[in-house]
Amino acid sequence: MAAMGDGRHGRRRRGARHGQRGGALVEYAVVAGCLVLILLVPVPPGDKSAISELLDKLREAYTSFVYALSASWI
Repeated sequence: MAAMGDGRHGRRRRGARHGQRGGALVEYAVVAGCLVLILLVPVPPGDKSAISELLDKLREAYTSFVYALSASWI
């Protein structure tokens, strides 16, 4: 039977965990960077990025909304 202090009964060695510190930050940065790159790269049919397309659609929706609010005949 092994003694409690030899690392085989639930106690982890400090060195094994120390090598993984900061790994989630690196993964998050890589994924966030890829998403930003995807949103900023132009799309071939109109050579507009996804961000500019989204802003155009929001602008159109806001214009329609403002027109509907300002219509006095409704």
